[in-house]
Amino acid sequence: MVRDAWWIAVLVGWLVMPVTGWACSCSFASQGLASTLEGARDSAGFIYLGRVRDSEDPSERFATVDVLEAFKGSVKAGAVLRLPYGGGGDCVLNVTPGRTWLIYAGKTGPEEVWMCSRSRRVLLDDSELTWLRTGVLPPVPVALHRETVSCEGCEIEVEARRLLAHAGTPPVGWREAEARWKAGQPFITSAGMTQSRVLGVSRDGRAFELSDSSLEASARWACERRLQLRWCKRLELQEGRYASDFRCVDPGEPQEVCDERRSRKSEWLPMERLPPGACSGFNPSAPSCDLASDRFPFPAGAPPLPFLACHPLTPGARSGGYACEVKTAPEPAPPAP
Repeated sequence: MVRDAWWIAVLVGWLVMPVTGWACSCSFASQGLASTLEGARDSAGFIYLGRVRDSEDPSERFATVDVLEAFKGSVKAGAVLRLPYGGGGDCVLNVTPGRTWLIYAGKTGPEEVWMCSRSRRVLLDDSELTWLRTGVLPPVPVALHRETVSCEGCEIEVEARRLLAHAGTPPVGWREAEARWKAGQPFITSAGMTQSRVLGVSRDGRAFELSDSSLEASARWACERRLQLRWCKRLELQEGRYASDFRCVDPGEPQEVCDERRSRKSEWLPMERLPPGACSGFNPSAPSCDLASDRFPFPAGAPPLPFLACHPLTPGARSGGYACEVKTAPEPAPPAP
């Protein structure tokens, strides 16, 4: 029934979109953690842990996945599967190469995967994996600890523009980038469908790739951004499924151009009660939360475990989006000055 509800949401999104394209719209019912996990397990035909191989050709739009562990269905550890991937408007799951994924597949086979299932990237100590192996539910937080941070920000477009003749030159779309590339003119453009990596040609004619290396982590917090520059032997234009894209050929060693952690200042607010409905249980080990500026003090004497340690996604914010971690033991006290 849960899966049927997701399909209905996607179908409605398709019906209201113009014929030139449609976006995938997923709707997840708000339930308790136990009901959510049990519903996902019951509606899936296959559940397994798999690692996506690194050497994938983006133009193929299929990813080779090695099954590491199986939890439901006839699929076995050691099996090699070919999963469609993309992450565009067609609900195809964006199974990133080189990452480990927990896959909830459909009834027809282990390769029936899509964006609106419970499939996601995981670490090997993820509490949802523990539940699938042992039946022990992930811990449910009763309180939260909210962090505020400040830093000198790193902006990928700002750093990229420094490499051009005019600092005010904006990034261009792939069609304009292709025209300038063929004409030997400087430009910057976002790579693929992401704003975390830009490529271009500098004012002195050198090809480069500038990337946000902090996105290698499972969640990016405020003031954790790190930008790296690699000079390329040349740029190569590739035809993609949705648009053309550039590739950095024979990149050199990465050079750090900006690191927000060097100026990061942090303050933890007093422990507070966890507002109902503020957090998504999609990742029970590291939920995303939307917190209001109003805080509710935690009752004196009540055991504040387990709790959420919540890191803001925006510097200086005391409300809004937070990336949280479930903690089952008190944080160590800071050393005495």
